[in-house]
Amino acid sequence: MRNFFSDFEENEEFKQAIAQYEEMKAGNKTCYFDADQLADFAEYYGTMEKYDKAFEVIDYALSIHPANTEVLVIKAHILIEQERIEEAKEIAYSIPENYARDVKMLKAELSVLEKNIDEANVLVQEVVSEEENNDVDNWLDIAYMYTDSDFHKEALPWYEKIFNSDPENYAYRFNLADCYAQCNQAEKGVALFNQLIDKDPYSVLGWFELGRFYYSIEEYNKSLEAYEFALTIDANHPGSVLMTAHGYYKLENYEKSREYYEKYDQLEPSMGMAIFFIGLCSYNLKEYEKAITTFNRVLDIENGFTPPKSDIYSYIALCYDGLNQLDKSVECSDLAIQDDPLSIDPYLTKGRIYLFNKINDKAQECFDEAINLDPQDPKTHFEIGVIYFETNMFDLALKCFQKVELYSPEYENNYLLLAYANGALRNIEEFNKYIIKAVKQNPKSILDNPPCDLPEDDQVLKQLIIDVKKSIEGDKPNISNSDFN
Repeated sequence: MRNFFSDFEENEEFKQAIAQYEEMKAGNKTCYFDADQLADFAEYYGTMEKYDKAFEVIDYALSIHPANTEVLVIKAHILIEQERIEEAKEIAYSIPENYARDVKMLKAELSVLEKNIDEANVLVQEVVSEEENNDVDNWLDIAYMYTDSDFHKEALPWYEKIFNSDPENYAYRFNLADCYAQCNQAEKGVALFNQLIDKDPYSVLGWFELGRFYYSIEEYNKSLEAYEFALTIDANHPGSVLMTAHGYYKLENYEKSREYYEKYDQLEPSMGMAIFFIGLCSYNLKEYEKAITTFNRVLDIENGFTPPKSDIYSYIALCYDGLNQLDKSVECSDLAIQDDPLSIDPYLTKGRIYLFNKINDKAQECFDEAINLDPQDPKTHFEIGVIYFETNMFDLALKCFQKVELYSPEYENNYLLLAYANGALRNIEEFNKYIIKAVKQNPKSILDNPPCDLPEDDQVLKQLIIDVKKSIEGDKPNISNSDFN
């Protein structure tokens, strides 16, 4: 679905129309809306994840415009967003074939989601075979459709086609480069930006885009080198200053990161997000009082781009916990919950604080509240598992990671932490089972920094992990290399 939120922000007519619609639904006035307007309302609510309102508009639209194809297609897309694939398919295959483009693209998307790429390719070719559909907008829709489901190989020729239509378009160049990276052809992505630099070695934008690409593929040192060239040409280029700050932050060089965030704050003083990151740097440097002052400054910003207040209150709570001021820490956690009672994160922060202060019963109450928001949400169980793991409560952590496996077997890093939890509990057979799954899922996961802190004094677990790394690299201490093929 296209991002209708930005359209809403920029379109006064739309704002007035949807306000009238909401007044009508509240019973305050009678209005007539055509099918296109109602379709836009439904798409807007869907984009904002206000699904109940979206379906309400759709039902109303179909009551006065029966079998309207645009509305039905939007309904199917919203059902896809909710992972209600069978219901979406039922709608897609109930629409007459003469409504070719949108319906065929919908069917293609459903085919991709079901990993039926051959069928999707056929439908896509049928769409672009019609001259009016063989343009950049449709190519972009097709490319994004494949990319969103991680079929980057299928997306690649479309991104190449899009780029070749307008090589001067930086967005097209970056999209193609990113797709190259996803297809393990990062060197081709680098070459795309080096073309710009070869044409003009003093192009700030060329160096900036090269740095941004390196950053996107997690080559942070190389990204910093590119930004250094950009800043040599223009020391006050805002984008390069900001991305340099981000790069140092990723490398956990919080002193340097803060220095560049502070410089960016001078260049763009209305950007509250940069100030927030200044606070994060201070927090990571354990300069808690300085961090609290900075986070409070973010709270005072009214018209700048800032993170949700619940996030800010949560970090202030963690700072007070670092200062051993439990009462203030809990108070700020409660403010975070009040600001966003439907978000799991404030409950997890409060639970973490209680657990780290060995108030286990209250911690469990917080975790239960988080789970009750969505009992089958794998993210919630995963995050709670991490907290338990980092407090050496490995039996409870294992139960959480098992829940994640139940609800989302391929959840990122869950196999790895199932292995770690079993290793910490000396379930060596289970450790081997899950570490093999983790490496098959993502070979880099075991070689990169772990997704959570490992117990410092557990030499057995550390040796198990070292042995696996050696196995991947060619030695065979405990696990056969063939297990990873």
